[in-house]
Amino acid sequence: MSARLQVLFLAALGGVLAVLGLLAWGIAGPVAAWAYSVGVVALLVVGAWRARLAAVPAGRTCTCCTSTVHDPVQVR
Repeated sequence: MSARLQVLFLAALGGVLAVLGLLAWGIAGPVAAWAYSVGVVALLVVGAWRARLAAVPAGRTCTCCTSTVHDPVQVR
């Protein structure tokens, strides 16, 4: 996925979450809005942590072997 598409998706998601937070504030008051905010931030932190763990290290072509794209090739 391209970086531009990821930024646009996160901006749209942030807008939706902000509107839902304002809706929680309007319906249930500031305590509910703060609880909603804490929950959203916690989910974002966990999601970022899991995405970082799942990222493939630079230079690796796959996760099934230990070679990299920079290793010399031997032709026989």
